Amino acid sequence: MTPNRLRQFLALIEHAHFGRAAKALGVSQPALSKSIQLLERELGVTLFDRRTDGVVLTAFGHLLQEKSRRLLVAEQDLRRDIALLAGGDIGALKVAFGPYPSIISGYAGIARMHARHPQIRVTAHVAGWREVAHQVTTGVVDLGIAEISTLQGREELTCELLGEHEGRLFCRPDHPLLAQNRSLTLAQTLDYPWVASRIPLRLATHLLPATLGCAGAYDALTGDFVPAIEIDVPMQIVKFVENSNSLALGNLSTFERELSAGEIVPLPVQDLALRTRYGFIYLKERSLPPAVEVFMKEVRAVEADVCQRESLLVKIMEA
Repeated sequence: MTPNRLRQFLALIEHAHFGRAAKALGVSQPALSKSIQLLERELGVTLFDRRTDGVVLTAFGHLLQEKSRRLLVAEQDLRRDIALLAGGDIGALKVAFGPYPSIISGYAGIARMHARHPQIRVTAHVAGWREVAHQVTTGVVDLGIAEISTLQGREELTCELLGEHEGRLFCRPDHPLLAQNRSLTLAQTLDYPWVASRIPLRLATHLLPATLGCAGAYDALTGDFVPAIEIDVPMQIVKFVENSNSLALGNLSTFERELSAGEIVPLPVQDLALRTRYGFIYLKERSLPPAVEVFMKEVRAVEADVCQRESLLVKIMEA
């Protein structure tokens, strides 16, 4: 009982004659007759009473007429939805972001995608990079964007490097550190509390000294650097910096608006060698939904724009 056979069945009802229906369909009359016979044989009932002047529907034929129209409409809808889904126009995106990727390119990527594909349903939230990886491996989300250095060697995951941005420390314009020297050392900044998300072991062991002062502490279990003020959403960092002597850790793009407004300034720390290393995280054995691939494309475009803006901000700062 194929869609094509159902269409032939409806055409025969419309024309009430095998010859006229066959002509309208562009098939031979014997071929149409055989197709209807096969349909009747499959269903085990007679659909038409044959007469010399044409055909008349039986009770079974009336039932199939009612159902077949719905089936053909459902088939058309299904084909349309498959085509749209394959083109990324509908579907669902379930994604988890690490704190910094969320504000650098994650949410901006969603906005760009939704402007082009408003039918895509989106579920997105922010979590620590370990939780992001866990949600990917357990199938809670289709895609993660978070720190990938700790995931090397995880055979079940594919990790695609996405963003590398220089990390800097920021403070309010009248911070005491700015009155001391034009050039500061990392050790001098440790006298003040840092505001940030936790820094993974990869960075902490190469970046920070054994004694952290007021800046924060090491996690005894993971080796992570836990800032004195640990927050999950970096966009709230400015509130701490504006009203205290705390130092914010972030990228130029993170605080682009505040820097332009003069609300915060970067500290001239010479020996702070910090770079983010985050990327896409997804399961190797699972095909990515089209909506996810569309989103990834938009995030890559956002990242390219961010890199250009950060290069421009560096030139402005050095001018």
